[in-house]
Amino acid sequence: MSPTATLLAVLVFGSIARPAPAQVPQEPAGAERLAAEELRQVALMVRRGEARKAIRDLEDILADHPSDADVRTLLARARFDQAAYVPALADAARALADAPQAGTAETRGLRAACARSLSRILLAIGRASDAAVALEKESANLSPDADARDAWALGSALWEAGRRERAREVLEVGTKTPDEQPWDGLLARGLCQRRMGEIEAASKSLVAADRASQAAEGGSEPEVLCALGDLYFEADREVDAARGRSAADLYRDALRIAPGCEPALLGLFRLHRANWLRRSRSAQDLLDELLSLRPDSIEGLIAGASADVDDGQQKSARERLARLEALAPGRREVRTLRAALASIEGRKEECERLLGELRAEDSADAAPEREVGRHLSELYRFAEALPFERRATERDEHDFEAWRELGRALADTGDEDGARAALDRAKAEAGGRQDAWRDNLRLVLKNMTQSQKREKHGELTFAWNPAAADVLRTYLVPFYESARTELASRYGFTPGPTTIEVFDKHADFSVRSTGFEGFPALGVCFGPVVTAVSPLAEMRGTQSWARTSFHEFTHVIHLGLSHNRCPRWITEGLATWEEENRNSTWTRNLRRELVDALANGDLILVRDLNRAFRSQRILFGYYQGGLLCRMLIERRGFAPMVRILDAFDRGLDLDQALAEVYQTTPEDLDRDFEAYARRLTADLRIEPRWSPAKAVRVRAGLSREKPPVSAGAERIAAWAEGWCTVAWQAWQGGKKVDAQEALRIIQGLELQPARAQFLRGEIALKEGDRVKASEIWETALQAGEDFRVRVALGVLADDAGRTEAAEKHFLAAEKDFPGFDELPLSAELNLSRLYVKLERTDDAMRAVERHLAWDAGDLEGRRKVAAWHFEQGRFAESARRCEEAIEIDPFLRKLHRASGDALRAAARHEEALREYTVGLAVPPEMDADEPGPVEDKERAEWLGSQAACLQGLGKNAEAADRAKKALEIDASCAIARETLDKAQ
Repeated sequence: MSPTATLLAVLVFGSIARPAPAQVPQEPAGAERLAAEELRQVALMVRRGEARKAIRDLEDILADHPSDADVRTLLARARFDQAAYVPALADAARALADAPQAGTAETRGLRAACARSLSRILLAIGRASDAAVALEKESANLSPDADARDAWALGSALWEAGRRERAREVLEVGTKTPDEQPWDGLLARGLCQRRMGEIEAASKSLVAADRASQAAEGGSEPEVLCALGDLYFEADREVDAARGRSAADLYRDALRIAPGCEPALLGLFRLHRANWLRRSRSAQDLLDELLSLRPDSIEGLIAGASADVDDGQQKSARERLARLEALAPGRREVRTLRAALASIEGRKEECERLLGELRAEDSADAAPEREVGRHLSELYRFAEALPFERRATERDEHDFEAWRELGRALADTGDEDGARAALDRAKAEAGGRQDAWRDNLRLVLKNMTQSQKREKHGELTFAWNPAAADVLRTYLVPFYESARTELASRYGFTPGPTTIEVFDKHADFSVRSTGFEGFPALGVCFGPVVTAVSPLAEMRGTQSWARTSFHEFTHVIHLGLSHNRCPRWITEGLATWEEENRNSTWTRNLRRELVDALANGDLILVRDLNRAFRSQRILFGYYQGGLLCRMLIERRGFAPMVRILDAFDRGLDLDQALAEVYQTTPEDLDRDFEAYARRLTADLRIEPRWSPAKAVRVRAGLSREKPPVSAGAERIAAWAEGWCTVAWQAWQGGKKVDAQEALRIIQGLELQPARAQFLRGEIALKEGDRVKASEIWETALQAGEDFRVRVALGVLADDAGRTEAAEKHFLAAEKDFPGFDELPLSAELNLSRLYVKLERTDDAMRAVERHLAWDAGDLEGRRKVAAWHFEQGRFAESARRCEEAIEIDPFLRKLHRASGDALRAAARHEEALREYTVGLAVPPEMDADEPGPVEDKERAEWLGSQAACLQGLGKNAEAADRAKKALEIDASCAIARETLDKAQ
């Protein structure tokens, strides 16, 4: 073996495996030293993400030395890195065939390295048995007790081939290999230890590998960093651990060293999928980057197909699986995905056949059943997931992930005792591995048993804070019962028993629902289980519990009718439509975001809409889904929505269901929706918030020179509007100089676009020149309209005491964008404040009432309007606004008093009696208005009011008894005395 070849083998595969202590090769001299350095650089390129360039250099070398096994093995690795599996396999096989057979230490090390390379490729394409055979044929050249790379290669091949007992023997040997190994030997030892469940030992080996690589190569090796990141993710999940660098840090470090590093991108993808709170990049962006670099990456395609299945993207899943069938049909993960897809699409016999084949090959592997169940749970098909997860735990009682998934399925089908037991077992079997999701849910389920009271009311069971039960029972029970009746009638489906869990803390709700805090929703439906935030939670007084309740119970119907087989965007969209159908003020009111999305070409495609619910665009996903359903219902009526749920229940995918029910495709629906959205926003006058990507696209098509007059006025106008967009995006991004430069380019136009003038006015205002800003804006309004300009002019006029001008601008702003959702800019609320100042009370209240049409969570606005209606003698309107306020916060005694008074004045005595009764039942410590105890005088007033209602209902004996009780407490209670006098 030549010195050059020896050095290359050391550099690529670490020190060559030898049965005896390593021997230092002779230093190559002259030309050989130069060749060795060149090859060292090529090997480094492969490990630093420059495999394409390395391939060209290696092919040049092989043109002169076609039988050089070292170089060809390195070429196989480079091709493998580029996902060129067929030529990589051919090169690896040729390298092993070309490697000398002579029994020297160097030759044995080379043949071992070639065999490991061949085995790695065979494993990747799903030929585990062939990989094991290839290594076993070279057993005389392998030293698993001295070189962990040999132990890891052989152990992995045996493991994947289903020969687990033998695999464990080999891996166990690998865990005990000596410290005197090169960095990749220590890496392999860490991988052996991880596979054997020795997490702490694996961590130490991988840290040692990192130190060794830094000493030998002058820096960290991406492969080691990624292995350490994978280990930390397994060991810690999202639990903070004092390890110095997190898994995410390690993956990012690997990418800095080797841009496009596949294991690093996959690691970050898994992290972002596991915890949707990670928002630096979306998981999908990371996967798209990987597959754009390596379209045939088997690992990337498996990750993508798995995510597609989880997201209900069946068409994409089938396409990826078809590619995987060509690349790696034997991979167990691929066949497991095929089984999962078959189960999801209702092909149960095919699913069981595939699982049976996998079981026959490795009867101890719980992963196939576990993963089929996990995919079903990701789609909220928890009842279907249960038998798979039970089988997984039976197949391998030590599979902690199977116990975790069983716990999830049990929790979300309502068996919380079983869920606690399964999650406890998951923790016990995890061998010290942390899991924020698992431990968070265990804690919440435990706390629920201690802090919540369960009550059964017919087919509904409620779990809530017992101290709040009297109030919650009064409203939630009849509300849910009414929603159940109404929705069952509309959909032609009556759901079974349902549990509603109400949480006083948003964090507890979020963990119970998703495993993590910070979920930006107020309710979640798993089918037979609904989780919801209590009116007492942190956002108290800002959200309608009634809207959340109606939305979530709509899901109970959808998921029951489709057996949880409906794509999430449809069930969320339909529930969002149901909100507004029930109460027009229950609007999501994301019209501003819709304007932005249209302007930037950023509407979510129908095929991608499910994924929005795993991203920072989750709230817009609800909104767009609701508008899509509204469009379909306006076009074809409600009945087809029920039919499409049935289509999904029958196993049809999105394309098939849309074709059958609506005779359309997702792409056609995208085009129709864009047109629909443009019609919805056609009358809104506001400058969009431009994205940097949109500005780049616009700028790319713009010249700094004005088009010639011969180009026509339309083209010149489009050119000017383009520069306005560039200017606005720069200004919105905090780049004042760039914005001014873009405006300067078009300043020579005789007729300036209104948008340019609006921006110039905003810049002037930012610089403190109110007069200049006002002058520019007033002139620009002759050519265009903008909501924000009108509000600004209204505020400036009001500050200057020009109230008539302020009113004019605020009214114009309301026309430009009624119900704007940023309260400081709300035209209606600015008008109301102005009218209050002018003592025009009726106008002020009417303006507030117009605002309420767009804001379901404005508690104080509703209370003020209710009082105004009461003073004007409009008792029914006052009662309606009080009811809406109670649907935001039912723990306010004064609110119940106002509601009761309005209802009694409207002669609705039974409802008034409810209000006077529940008002007195509000726990004093929960009353945000008056948290202190109820004084005797007030208690007597409540009882006296109850007596008056009973009298109005003709229940004179009860009325007299209640009045006497009031007078016993406070003899001066006028309403009690009056009621008693009438009774006598």
